[in-house]
Amino acid sequence: MLPALVFLRGPGLLTSVMGRALNFARGLVNRPFPLPEDLGLKRARASTYVVRAAAAHLRALVTHRTPERAAKELFGDDPATEIVLKASSSPAAMTQTGWAAELAQHGVRDLVASVTSISAGAVLIGRGLQIDMDGYAQLRIPGRVLDVNSAGQWVAEGAPVPVRQIVTTQGAVLQPHKLIVLTSFSRELAEHSLIEGILRQTLSEAVGLALDAALFSATADDGVHPGGLFYNVTPVAAAGRLQRDIDTAAQDIANLTADLASRGAGLSPVLICNVKQAMMLKLMAGPQFDVPVLPSATLAAGTVVMVEPSSFVSAFSPVPEFSTSTAAALHMEDTTPQNITSGSPSKSMFQIDSVALQMRLRAGWGLRAPHVSYLTGANWP
Repeated sequence: MLPALVFLRGPGLLTSVMGRALNFARGLVNRPFPLPEDLGLKRARASTYVVRAAAAHLRALVTHRTPERAAKELFGDDPATEIVLKASSSPAAMTQTGWAAELAQHGVRDLVASVTSISAGAVLIGRGLQIDMDGYAQLRIPGRVLDVNSAGQWVAEGAPVPVRQIVTTQGAVLQPHKLIVLTSFSRELAEHSLIEGILRQTLSEAVGLALDAALFSATADDGVHPGGLFYNVTPVAAAGRLQRDIDTAAQDIANLTADLASRGAGLSPVLICNVKQAMMLKLMAGPQFDVPVLPSATLAAGTVVMVEPSSFVSAFSPVPEFSTSTAAALHMEDTTPQNITSGSPSKSMFQIDSVALQMRLRAGWGLRAPHVSYLTGANWP
């Protein structure tokens, strides 16, 4: 909405306001997509529109309407939600550029960022390098080898200047891996006005737990799970129990720092611990300890990790894909689901009058340099 010109007096004041209005209009033209405030909306987290897109798909199925129509009934005239719906409703949008896909991409990143209360992996992703996995089967992110011989040189007057040769390594190789959240809701809950909040909690918690479980592991990339950060990394020996817990923790952190520094890292690392140990470390170290400590709900007690976020790179597909069904049969198992055969315990969404919702994301990550160090068996509570 352009600034109103009513009640203004004086040609100078009128010219000033007209100039601001023109600058505002030029800003809209130059942006790849409008911001919520440009559309007369209050600023909201980008992930809000991803969650609303999921809610619109869910409501559309039980009311026999289109997702766009369901979104209007749930959220009124919300152009940002309509933009994400245009991207997430059509898988073909994953290979297209444009303002719809770009806003959806910001929503996916923010959906990951919004789970930081339970996921250290989400924080690490937010601090590291983020790139787009839009239509790529594989991404190679080169790394660098830091060597004093390739640094700048002091040169005498009139002497030739050495040519600096930058040595690169293969770095991280990112391949898309499919992360799926599959859940079900009763019809009454799907029709409830609070379905947006319920979906936000369900999707964010599921994504956060899955991220941490895969990220902080020693599992190799098997084509299904992305490789864990501990793969091919030798753990540092934990310090023996010292006189005080704070001394033991300090020795463990010093050992991790020394190990990281031996590989050219340590500028601004983060520490990642089990939730209990993360809180204890914050209490023992006090406010002057300036290394960020991130809690993880899935990290085993006694495991302490130090990572250089600037060496971490991640990629997410810009468009989440949603599928809904009221007729699917699901094996209601959250650990080891099996194909449904004769005799398999399963539930029919049609029979129990429920709705199944599936969200699919494609993601990958890696390190541009081996800047991660960890230990197990930390002896401080």
